[in-house]
Amino acid sequence: MLAHADVARWRRDWESVMRHYQPGRDELLAAGLAAAEEVHGRRPERVLDVGGGPGTTAESVLRRWPGAHVTVLDVDPVLLALTATALPHVRTVRADLGTAQWLAPAGGPYDVVLALMTVHYLSEDRVRDWYAEARQLLRPGGLLLVGDAMRDAPSVVQPAGMGVDPWTAWWTTLAGEPAMAPLLRERATALAGLGCAEFAAPADWHRETAWRAGLSDATVLHRRADHALMAFRRPPDGR
Repeated sequence: MLAHADVARWRRDWESVMRHYQPGRDELLAAGLAAAEEVHGRRPERVLDVGGGPGTTAESVLRRWPGAHVTVLDVDPVLLALTATALPHVRTVRADLGTAQWLAPAGGPYDVVLALMTVHYLSEDRVRDWYAEARQLLRPGGLLLVGDAMRDAPSVVQPAGMGVDPWTAWWTTLAGEPAMAPLLRERATALAGLGCAEFAAPADWHRETAWRAGLSDATVLHRRADHALMAFRRPPDGR
């Protein structure tokens, strides 16, 4: 059993890592949750966090919507174990977004499907399919929120810094914890052969792709540097 104090520290450090890679993360999420309230005219009741990792985003959702039923879906057993320990009332689902097989365990329908720093792991063709799949999980009128790198112009490449990057440092720290050894072995098996496509496309690409997948009302809710949050809606008539 994982110690709650350790889990709290690891999750806190994880959120610091995410803020490093996703500038304006707090403001981005706040903009998305406010948009969901406006679209529904109430607090959403069912939320799916795709690629939700250790549940730090889910925890923020629950602070704003304490009565919501939240599901965290991820392929990583280590991160899901941290979610389950910290948020035992949250449903966790282990599934790989690499194929449409993630749909069945995801369940639904949902008022909100949220994907922060997730779609860049997938290839361009897979993201096209993923939009259509995510639409299936939404109630008519439901909202899909996608926050990721969306570069509308070539980025200025910054000189490489010295030292270990925050992502690697976080996992290195975890590897030094004896209690995590069994989960890390399970993780190595689960993630064997998987990689990150580092996919980044302009907001207009996401708008067109989502439209072709049957989603409408594409809106850029927040932008900072190369990152943006976009909202897409499943038409209220369910089409």
